[in-house]
Amino acid sequence: MAVRDRAAAASMESGSVSNECRMAVPAAEANCWAVRWAWKPEAGSSRWSTESIGLGMVEAKGRRGKRPGGASGRFDPDPDGHNIAAHMSLIPILDQSSAEGRDRFARLAAGLRIDLRAELGGAGEWAKRQEAVSEAVRAVAERGDDAVVEYARRYDDPQFTARQIRVSAGEMEEARRLTPPAVMEAIRRSIRQVREYQRSIMPTGGVTLRREGVELGIRFTPLDSAGLYVPGGKAAYPSSLIMLAGPAQVAGVGRVAVATPPSKYGRSGLVLAACAEMGVGEVYRAGGPVAIAALALGTATIPKVDKIVGPGNALVQLAKRMVAGVVGIDGFLGPSEIVVIADETGQAEFIAADLIAQAEHDPGSCFLITTSRDLARAAAEAIGRQTAAAPRAEAIRRALAERSAIVVAGSMDEAVELANELAAEHVNVQTRDNGAVVAKLRHAGAVFEGEWSAVAAGDYVAGPSHCLPTNTTARFGSGISVYEFLKRSSTARYTRDGLADDAPSVVALAEAEQLPAHAASVRVRLEATRRSADR
Repeated sequence: MAVRDRAAAASMESGSVSNECRMAVPAAEANCWAVRWAWKPEAGSSRWSTESIGLGMVEAKGRRGKRPGGASGRFDPDPDGHNIAAHMSLIPILDQSSAEGRDRFARLAAGLRIDLRAELGGAGEWAKRQEAVSEAVRAVAERGDDAVVEYARRYDDPQFTARQIRVSAGEMEEARRLTPPAVMEAIRRSIRQVREYQRSIMPTGGVTLRREGVELGIRFTPLDSAGLYVPGGKAAYPSSLIMLAGPAQVAGVGRVAVATPPSKYGRSGLVLAACAEMGVGEVYRAGGPVAIAALALGTATIPKVDKIVGPGNALVQLAKRMVAGVVGIDGFLGPSEIVVIADETGQAEFIAADLIAQAEHDPGSCFLITTSRDLARAAAEAIGRQTAAAPRAEAIRRALAERSAIVVAGSMDEAVELANELAAEHVNVQTRDNGAVVAKLRHAGAVFEGEWSAVAAGDYVAGPSHCLPTNTTARFGSGISVYEFLKRSSTARYTRDGLADDAPSVVALAEAEQLPAHAASVRVRLEATRRSADR
């Protein structure tokens, strides 16, 4: 990036770093913390080199850095055309000891939540999209398959027909045959380990409490049917199919239906290959709000289901919210998020790699919260290096600049509380005492302990589902598991003596609530007991 300055240059040889220079930078990087560098003359040479002098605040109207000052004239610190921008942080660094740092963090955290007041006023991000979603849901309600075809032609394949909505068994087998062996083996490993984990957490139910004459318990029963939405469009995501279908199958769901957007040619090979491997035989080519509506309402080709689960973009999440109550839904599974909590023992290269991995989802939201300024600087530098070599660098830079931050906290307790405020989809902990930190962490979709626990392992093969709550909904929501596909029913068994013991309290409360029939339903049993005893 060019450095412009009309100030003097007479004292260059002194190596002074007291004067300032202005650097032209992208607007997206304005108002953030950056790694600050000083320019110093090389001994016996007319060349200049850079020396890191720590973290500094970058201003909105042109970056301020440090440089030698002197007589008037143009100063070019980059005569060989090297990219000086590489030294600047791609991600804001927010020090919580400053009012500005705290304010920036608060704004980022608030931006993750849905603003209900704005939504009710029609001004929020989601409200602006609601009209399009409502139109799509109405279209499916009124025209069924014709609406599915219309939207597929509009966004995916202009030649799409109703005959393509249902994927045939032959197409799925062909997709499996064409999938490279190494990828197919990875799919099998993922399926095997996801099922293994879900079986390990499968609840059994039964009697949990006994009192004299009373047995209380809980029973779990699977859903009759579930619709799994597997995102598509920019890429195919067989991992999402596995993370949804695995828990559904282990839970014992009677009928599993999959909806995934058609590609330009009406195919989504890797997802279909995974379906074939898992024995999922009901797959439909439908995407976005029309897919959610079709699963909820039913069409001539797509039978309705009892519950719809799965991640997706804002339109998919709005559609799920719209049909909630007609069918069950999981939660808010939107754009990817990660928070890393680390002290000085954190591994900067590993942390940078994990943040970039979530940022490439486009959009992604990424935070490092650390008590170490040295780690903050090292991680920022590692992010710059790794992003420069990343194939999806443009999307990563956008996510890092707009939706992410490195946060410097004053203590580990403060760092954990900041993480709880973000209530992120993924949380990785890299500290001297991970167990103590995790014990204080209240809100997280999934927790990864230690530097070797790469979030990507959870994305693909570890076992727990990667379909997790986002947008701070981990405050009250959980990720997909067998529990998502099980209904809980309490059970109660009273003997004659057990009911007689509880009867006075039942009658008193029923009469207080002016529900005499409730009281009578117990009295009639007590009267029957007395008559039986009198015989």
